[in-house]
Amino acid sequence: MNETYTKMRGGAAHDVDSGIVASKLFSEVFRAYLECSDEVQEAIRDMVEITHDPEATPDEIEAAFVTIAEALFPSHHNGHLGVDLEDCEKDAPSDVREAIDQANAEEAAFAELVAQTLETKGMTQADLAKAIDVGQPAISMMLSRKCRPQRQTVEKIAKALEVSPAEIWPPYSETTNDPT
Repeated sequence: MNETYTKMRGGAAHDVDSGIVASKLFSEVFRAYLECSDEVQEAIRDMVEITHDPEATPDEIEAAFVTIAEALFPSHHNGHLGVDLEDCEKDAPSDVREAIDQANAEEAAFAELVAQTLETKGMTQADLAKAIDVGQPAISMMLSRKCRPQRQTVEKIAKALEVSPAEIWPPYSETTNDPT
């Protein structure tokens, strides 16, 4: 890692240690991470796991990187921090709007099916959270549709509930390992 390369500064060449460059970058990223709330830090850690999951699809990995970047260095739109998704959805083309509607229907079905299965099995959100090694707030967020579960999360929840992934995410396809 500690390779050197030449950097031009003020017309003169200077050797730069790549370890120093990486350390400076890490310092900025780590500082941004420490400034995040505990919940955002947990979400970032979850996204990092996805980026290192050999079963994650390239789209899932890319989405995880985008989520990490937005969590650490929020973008600004119209003078405000972040993006108002409702505004974006209202202005979306019809094919995008249809995809959003389908995703919303899938999330609603998932939340209802998981809640019903929890009740049938006499489990609480905390029980499920413990079984899949996440915090109870993560389960609550999925069931209240504040976040969309990743494929691997659907699979973990199904295993913990002793059902097939298709029973809680009807469009799930085991052949593609994609819950869409």
